[in-house]
Amino acid sequence: MIHRQGFFTIQTTCPRCQGQGQMITSPCKTCSGTGAVQREATLKVNIPAGVDDGQTLRIPGRGMAGAKGGPAGNLYVEVAVQPDERFQRDEYDVHSKVTVSMVQAALGCTVKAATLSGDIDLELEAGTQPNHVVSRKGKGVPVIGGRGFGDHHIHIEVTIPTKLSGDQEDLLRELAELGGESVAEPKKGFFSSLRRRKRGGC
Repeated sequence: MIHRQGFFTIQTTCPRCQGQGQMITSPCKTCSGTGAVQREATLKVNIPAGVDDGQTLRIPGRGMAGAKGGPAGNLYVEVAVQPDERFQRDEYDVHSKVTVSMVQAALGCTVKAATLSGDIDLELEAGTQPNHVVSRKGKGVPVIGGRGFGDHHIHIEVTIPTKLSGDQEDLLRELAELGGESVAEPKKGFFSSLRRRKRGGC
């Protein structure tokens, strides 16, 4: 639509046909003359390995229909990753923990450890200390785009018993004596006196 105002000519979009050049006198009741109908659809989306919580995937051509028969836009899908209590993710690295007793840590052992590809037998050397970390290179989360993998760090937790049987306490005291270590005196009582008599004490 052209408007003339003195020496100036102003061209604007027709407010009735919105620049389409034609009017729909009997618009479709379903699309109201727009030529497009909104409806829900279920799509199957391929999630790439290594995707993280909150990342967005772009699905080309599955968005809103284009105007005047033009190509459809894109669909953006935000990914929500369900957490796993066995693992904690740090970018492409993975952290987990394994709990062993102080005897297992002192003498060495083989324990089951959860990994992203299943449980493995993890060998711990004698004298393993609390908070020791076993790092498995390239066993973490795959980097998006095929540029390698992160690492898997297994943290070793050593448990200290809060209650000991009489025999366990006696063995630990013997161990402390052999190592020249000073420990607290045993609690006095009938059963502790009885154990000392059986072991040749007074």
